[in-house]
Amino acid sequence: MRHATLHALLNLAELELPHDPQLSLHYTQLYDQQVNGLPPERLQVRALRLRSQAHAALGDYQTAYELGEQYHVIQEPLNRRQEQQRIEVALAELEHEHTQALARIQRDALRDARAEVAELHAHLETRVAQRTHELQTANEELRAFARSVSHYLRTPMQLILGHATMLGLLPPEQQARSTDVIVESTERMAEVLDGLLAYATRDAVPLEVADVNLTDTVQSAWDDQVSAGTSVSLEVGTLPTVRGDSAALRVVFGNLLHNAVKFTGAQHCPQVQVMARPVPGGTEIEVRDNGVGFDPRDSTRLFGAFTRLPTVTRFEGLGLGLADVWRIVIAHGGHVRAEGRPGVGASFFVTLPLGGEASASSPESAQTPA
Repeated sequence: MRHATLHALLNLAELELPHDPQLSLHYTQLYDQQVNGLPPERLQVRALRLRSQAHAALGDYQTAYELGEQYHVIQEPLNRRQEQQRIEVALAELEHEHTQALARIQRDALRDARAEVAELHAHLETRVAQRTHELQTANEELRAFARSVSHYLRTPMQLILGHATMLGLLPPEQQARSTDVIVESTERMAEVLDGLLAYATRDAVPLEVADVNLTDTVQSAWDDQVSAGTSVSLEVGTLPTVRGDSAALRVVFGNLLHNAVKFTGAQHCPQVQVMARPVPGGTEIEVRDNGVGFDPRDSTRLFGAFTRLPTVTRFEGLGLGLADVWRIVIAHGGHVRAEGRPGVGASFFVTLPLGGEASASSPESAQTPA
């Protein structure tokens, strides 16, 4: 209650100071009468300031100066303490903000770490599932491969064993025939083993990817297939530049053109066409012939190792060429498919990524008779 009275007297003194300095000084005197002991510093400096201003307003500058000096003596330590308190409050606020920021960073880091772990876990599960599927596919392919090898080697082996067993029991005029059968069977086995070796080691050679001129590649592959007296003609459309391994793509189109020549040889006007069209993500090259064709239901079987359809068993071959085509095209990130009709012909479609030059290597179609 005493402090409230002191505050009220100083408030009155401050209100009267601009109008009646003498009355303002009177209120400060009343303030002194009410003070019991040493007042709080904030009241003490306020009373000194009001007295100094009142004496100055009344013209008593000497007393005003003396009171002002007393005011500064008390106010300066008070200002320093207040400044120190403000600094301490500011430091406390900064420390609080630092603690909150650190907590936010830790929460965010923990959340990000959990999200990353969850993503890695999901990716790992996907990779495990993918690898499991690839392993199952590889095992199935290996079993099919083993069955095919057993099938293709069993017949010549049985012929060799049978004729070798009978060789000593046959008359001389029949021994020559058995010897020829043994030699032919042995050559057939060697051919099968060479094909197996080429097929099995195809993936061991890494691809050397660069821009490949398809027109040159197709022409080189065609030159490897044709021979003197062959009546099959080749029509090459506008072909683009693709990204791939030049040697591997020559194998792809070599196999496709080899099949086209082989299965059109008995036609009246055998013809092979190679053309390209743009597709999303690359280009699709079609190799079309007017040969014996195949049943459309067998289109998915063509690319398996040792696959030979009943309609083409009269033609020579191991059934590894299209399997090679499939593996090489897939390794390039492309796709291969086939369409055909018995007695009409077949088309093989190879999708490959475009090269740096998407323009065709030849502005016009070329007619190349074999």
